[in-house]
Amino acid sequence: MQPIAVNWEKCKGCGLCLLACPVDVFRLNEHNKAVPVFADDCHVCHQCEDDCPTGAIHIAHTITSSRKASIYDQPGLDLTFVDWSAK
Repeated sequence: MQPIAVNWEKCKGCGLCLLACPVDVFRLNEHNKAVPVFADDCHVCHQCEDDCPTGAIHIAHTITSSRKASIYDQPGLDLTFVDWSAK
């Protein structure tokens, strides 16, 4: 299995993966489908996978450098939104 797989039947060519990827892994091919041209540069942040509206992108969970867990997921971290405009 490839570390980054794109299901071209699901891919609509919207380009959101290009915008989501912080290291510019994707390009659109001549059929307007996402291609992970620079897959070796992937930081495995899963932003492309999370932002794809059709679920066409899959990042392999066997990649050891996975950054799916974020510092914001740490137990006890208070992420309560404070609406300062209401004060």
